[in-house]
Amino acid sequence: MSLLLCFSGQIGSGKSSVSAAVATALGWRRTGFGDYLRTEIVRLGGDPNDRKVLQDLGQSRVDTDAAAFCRDVLAAGGFHPGDDFVIDGIRHINIFDILTTVSAPSQARLLFLGACETTRVARVETRPDAQDFARASAHRVEADLREALPQRADAVINGDQSLDRVVSDCLDVVKHWQQHLP
Repeated sequence: MSLLLCFSGQIGSGKSSVSAAVATALGWRRTGFGDYLRTEIVRLGGDPNDRKVLQDLGQSRVDTDAAAFCRDVLAAGGFHPGDDFVIDGIRHINIFDILTTVSAPSQARLLFLGACETTRVARVETRPDAQDFARASAHRVEADLREALPQRADAVINGDQSLDRVVSDCLDVVKHWQQHLP
């Protein structure tokens, strides 16, 4: 049985870095909602590094046709149902539910990277949009990340640890899931 490994976490939790490292370690392809949105923003002539534009476009796609949004992101990443695949940037419960459906027969599993605000702020400080952290964290698109997604997750990983430790913990969880898939 195959897995669609879905990564979620607040801004600065490490989800993009961790998901890329996990995909590499597993030899699986990977995509992300942010990757897809940045490509779309460039195509539309906008600034792909403007987090507000990313958040607004993502929320607009969720509000307009969330299922089409999910299919578009998966297709852009080269996913085919039945593939082992990694996707990051899950910010809504309904997006995870849709991914669960459209990825069948792959089994969708949600990994939430939890990191305290101090860790997240420290990671974001090095980014060009660091001054936008507070506004971005309060955006509507981030709401499910506070409680709903961590509660719904199949596993919550401590994102305050080093990248190597977080990746190792994620790989341990994936190996466990692979051994116990129906």
